[in-house]
Amino acid sequence: MTADIPGGIRLVQGPGTGGAVRFPKAFRGLFSWVTVASMLPIVVAVLASGYITYRYNRVVTETREMVEHSLRVTTAIDDLMIDLQDLETGQRGYLITGEDTYLEPFETARGRFEADLGALDNLIADNPAQTATAGRIATLARAKLDELDETIRVRRDEGFAAARTIVADDSGKALMDRIRDAVATMRGHEQDLLTANTDRMRRTEKRVVVVVAIGIGLSLLGRLAATLIPIFWRARLGDSRETDAE
Repeated sequence: MTADIPGGIRLVQGPGTGGAVRFPKAFRGLFSWVTVASMLPIVVAVLASGYITYRYNRVVTETREMVEHSLRVTTAIDDLMIDLQDLETGQRGYLITGEDTYLEPFETARGRFEADLGALDNLIADNPAQTATAGRIATLARAKLDELDETIRVRRDEGFAAARTIVADDSGKALMDRIRDAVATMRGHEQDLLTANTDRMRRTEKRVVVVVAIGIGLSLLGRLAATLIPIFWRARLGDSRETDAE
């Protein structure tokens, strides 16, 4: 005796079976396929979560490195500005007093200047925009150094009044103003890079939240499918048996 179940599945009941219903091979394999199919959303969720977590960790690492790099660049800029301030301090002290001891800060800062300028160049070597600005700062700073050397030479050889005349024309102040503008440009660029990387990290964090939510949803969907599909097929099987009995 046979019975057809909607969907093309045929149940077979024969002699010697004691009334038991034998499932065709396709139906006997159904529940294993249901299990596999119900696991697919979970697998997809796990893989997606793993990938987005990996990407998030990379972005966090890259952002931290960019923050540290920006701090090193900012520190190098500060060191260069300190050198210029110490050069001016030593120059002013010597111009006022004429005593060589006041040139000690000047000579110390002069010794650091090229090293600090080279350190800054190395840090921003991979950034064309920053390299161009650093080159402008170097040119202006060397011009400022020449101006300071000239005033010191004039003070030593020609006296205070002659040196004062050079200082009074404000060319040295104009150079420092241009240096400060260029430094502000460099700092602003580093801040922009830092902001961009921070925004990138925040976008990745939002993606992590979305993927985790989707993963939870897919996991629940898989579990629900694993539970409901067998119940659905058992219900259809029960309806078929009742039809046969009639």
